[in-house]
Amino acid sequence: MYAKTTVNIRAAPGINSKVAGYFYWNDKVKVIKKTSRKWYKIRYKGKNRYICSKYLRKRPYRYKTYIPPVPGIFKSYEDAGCITGNTEYPQGRMKKEYHLDYQSGVWMAGNRYCIAVGSHYTSGIGVKIDLVLSHNGRKHVLKCITADSKADKDTVDSHRIHTDGSVTEFVVDTGTLPRKAKLMGDVSYAGKKFKGRIIKIKVYR
Repeated sequence: MYAKTTVNIRAAPGINSKVAGYFYWNDKVKVIKKTSRKWYKIRYKGKNRYICSKYLRKRPYRYKTYIPPVPGIFKSYEDAGCITGNTEYPQGRMKKEYHLDYQSGVWMAGNRYCIAVGSHYTSGIGVKIDLVLSHNGRKHVLKCITADSKADKDTVDSHRIHTDGSVTEFVVDTGTLPRKAKLMGDVSYAGKKFKGRIIKIKVYR
């Protein structure tokens, strides 16, 4: 089973029971059995826990994979102050969900880092994207979400690359961003998880 959204993991089958953890959107959930119409028993960190059945689905969400036209090593950024807070716009509504990862200085929504990409990939706001990065021969996935969209006039190569040469642009709090990331203009220096070249972009439908 897979999580439909961010969902509480409960110590017992009831909404008032203790929260033992969380699953995020599209996380895989190991179900033991259905204990009632509303609750599943699951295995979580070696213990039996419970999750409300309405937040699970049988299949993972589908995505389309893109291969960036450049190595995708450079990762630019924009300050969140440049994005409207007007909730009449999708960017403003998304901004209300931001919380800051103080270690990196990059804004997040849920468990995903806020980014902007060219319209070749998507022009939608709130679209979930997995960036597959390769660093020192190892691959890892950076979970992201579109908080802004790059204007076509600011992109090249069929709107796949920003004019500064980056494939993705991260939304940051410049004052919190690590000094070296600001010096280099590159979020790759904001923390280990951002290092590596982007080899695949998975855009969820």
